[in-house]
Amino acid sequence: MDTAPAEKKASWRPDWVAIIFIGAYHVLLAALLPVYLATQRPGSGLLIGSLVLVVLCLLAITAGYHRLYAHRTYRVKRPAEWFMVFFGTLATEGSIFRWAHDHRLHHRHVDKAGDPYGTDKGFWHSHLLWMLKEGAPIDPKYISDLKDNRMLQLQDRYYGLWVTLVNVIVVAALFLITGDWLGAFVIGFLARTFVVHHCTWFINSLAHMWGSKPYSSEHSAVNNFILAILTLGEGYHNYHHTFAGDYRNGVRWYQFDPPKYLIWGLSKLGLAWDLKRTDPLMIKKKLVQADRKLLLSHLKDLDLHDQAHAFSEAVEKLSEKISGTIASAKAVTDKYRSLDRRQHRSELKELRMRFRALKQEIQQDLKTWRHLCRVVLSMQPATA
Repeated sequence: MDTAPAEKKASWRPDWVAIIFIGAYHVLLAALLPVYLATQRPGSGLLIGSLVLVVLCLLAITAGYHRLYAHRTYRVKRPAEWFMVFFGTLATEGSIFRWAHDHRLHHRHVDKAGDPYGTDKGFWHSHLLWMLKEGAPIDPKYISDLKDNRMLQLQDRYYGLWVTLVNVIVVAALFLITGDWLGAFVIGFLARTFVVHHCTWFINSLAHMWGSKPYSSEHSAVNNFILAILTLGEGYHNYHHTFAGDYRNGVRWYQFDPPKYLIWGLSKLGLAWDLKRTDPLMIKKKLVQADRKLLLSHLKDLDLHDQAHAFSEAVEKLSEKISGTIASAKAVTDKYRSLDRRQHRSELKELRMRFRALKQEIQQDLKTWRHLCRVVLSMQPATA
């Protein structure tokens, strides 16, 4: 059941393909970029084209490899899948089978020994070093929902050929458009690969180190707006690890999450369906639970004796009430969805009225909860 022993054994063997490829393109970029910039000025077509390729690769990884294949948060028709597979392959981050397998292990064992990314081993290990070690063989049970997809089978079996062909095709196309063969290689391939890789790798490293934990403190994943920009929408990682089955990472309208809009747009074009969303009530419940832990921890650190005890009781009582009311509201909505609208009109009307009443009660309790949070967090330890 636990893959940690196998991964520990495999971790001692270097992955020479990864070491040579990652090392080679970093060295080539460091050597050739100064030479290229010293001898000529990159054209706007080259820069725009390379930037577009970066965005398409990141979208294919975030919306495709991650949310479509690793988490199955929505489904797509073939044209959309071709896009995800082509530009995901162009990103040179391994086959979808390998990527989804390792990512599912990451969620299963996050911050523990079985996590292939090694989020508990520091920045450089989770950012880069874990890929330089040979991973455990792909366990079919972790990708049982993917292994019958013929396109993914071919990509995994002939990955070396596929990744070579798509990169040659794209770099050649960039050269034909710009007439700049050195720029197409240095900027369109080396620099583009560098940017795509490190922005993606930030999801495994910085997104577990630098930010806030509004939804859950039980894992190292954090929310960070800056990382959302760098990773093209994956910066709300605390939400993602708390609600991994949601096709969105940024659930607020103001949160930067381009893959969310891409997936939504595909659904409006009939190219995607079955978009999975976490019930807003469950999100509220999780936020209250996270606040509860924070408040009780703060009160425990205060040397206020009876006053701290009274506030702890108030926190426990109100959080339990809110959780209970949310559970009741969820039960009402579930029952409402299960009834036939033509045969249970009167019952449906009663359920709507019941839900509105519960919703108002939740809103009022949350208002009281926010006030209680401000009061408790403003409390200071007693002075001698």
